[in-house]
Amino acid sequence: MSPPEETGLEKICLFPEKLAALGRGGLDPLYPVSIELSLTSRCNLSCLWCSELALRGRSPDRLTLAHLQALFADLAAGGTRGVTIEGGGEPTLAPFFAEATRAATRLGLQVGLITNGLTLCQPQTTQSPPASFYRLFQWIRVSLDATCREEYLSLKGADGFELALANLRRLASWRGPTVGVGYVLTNRNDEPQRLWALGQTLRDLGVAYLQLRPVVDHPELTSHRSLEFLKELGTPEFAVNIAAMTDNQGAGNDGLPCRAHSLAAVITADGAMWLCGRLSQDPQAGPVGYLTQTSFRDLWAGPTRAAQAALAAQGDFCRGHCPPCRMTKYNRLLSRLERIRTRDFI
Repeated sequence: MSPPEETGLEKICLFPEKLAALGRGGLDPLYPVSIELSLTSRCNLSCLWCSELALRGRSPDRLTLAHLQALFADLAAGGTRGVTIEGGGEPTLAPFFAEATRAATRLGLQVGLITNGLTLCQPQTTQSPPASFYRLFQWIRVSLDATCREEYLSLKGADGFELALANLRRLASWRGPTVGVGYVLTNRNDEPQRLWALGQTLRDLGVAYLQLRPVVDHPELTSHRSLEFLKELGTPEFAVNIAAMTDNQGAGNDGLPCRAHSLAAVITADGAMWLCGRLSQDPQAGPVGYLTQTSFRDLWAGPTRAAQAALAAQGDFCRGHCPPCRMTKYNRLLSRLERIRTRDFI
């Protein structure tokens, strides 16, 4: 038996009040379960598929530590459970990365980190936190996206593969945060024997899971490789998660109304709060508002979010505007639950 995949659909069962609120329809007043927070648009890589490049050009960093401290206090009071610190850019390059992490955990928020892993666990300097700092995170997922040094250099624009593996080894050896690896599958990093060897390497390093997901917004890089064979690498300590290869593929939210957007809120490094992470990359879409001007509570309960949620509740709107999105699987689940007739029986 392999361990839970950590990124699967079943996690919604851990939040019955939120699930019930989504099932009632209308505007969900409950705070999001978690926040996806970009601290900076700076990055030390140039991945071929990066969907943030255009956003970086038009959205300079404006969040300050004071803004974040106010945000975390608001979220903790409102019932949000977790904060995922992620891109935009590479979050560990933000000048207040460590201070922001500590501020969130002091208020009881759980913190996760999505990183390319190149600046983790480095010898301490005046700018970098000590290695023990990373135990503050409940989980850390390193975006590896390559099976070897040559692929990494070709796809991500730097010679960082061996360094990322070395830092993964250090992280996993601490037996602290849950350490996983994210892998964007393309037609340039999908060779089966290399994927199998990488899975074995990660399993031997003590990594908890390997999550593979499809490249988006770059059809020329799309891979159609079957990955079922990788599941044979699973052990009680190591999971291979390929569900995103199908769950995250459908564009247009399957023509369903989107209610699942309120499971998470997205905050970008310019201080904007967005209804949806995928639409934050659409130059024609607008944010709910800016945390540099208005509190999260006022934005969450305000008229702009209500108006955008009403649009998202129209299946035709989603069909015409929504790119492939990880929230679609939750909307499918809500739709199936809504159509059950024999509700009093298992």
